[in-house]
Amino acid sequence: MFNVEIFSKTLKGRIEIAERRYRLSPKLRQALILVDGRTQYGVLQASLQHLGEPEALLRELSSLGMVASDYDLPEMPEFPQLHIEDHPSVLEHQPTI
Repeated sequence: MFNVEIFSKTLKGRIEIAERRYRLSPKLRQALILVDGRTQYGVLQASLQHLGEPEALLRELSSLGMVASDYDLPEMPEFPQLHIEDHPSVLEHQPTI
C-alpha cells in the first residue's frame, strides 16, 4: 500500500455502517468506521494500529467489497490471441505520395 493512498467506503460499506447487514467483526467494523475517503493511508494506519495490522484490515475490507482505494485499477481486459500472419506488416505498407 502507498502512504498517499486514500480509502473510501463503497456502497456496501456504507450499508454495513447504517444497518449492520453483513455482521462484520468488531475490529473490522471499527476499521470501516475510520475509513473516511479523505485520510491518506500513511495517517490512517496510525489510527488502525490498535485494531491489528492496518494493511491486513484494509485488505480484508477491500476483499469484502466494503472499501475501495483511489489506487484500485480495473482488471485488465483479455485480448484474443493475435498472430502476426493475420495482419499486414508495417513494412509491407507503401505510403502514397
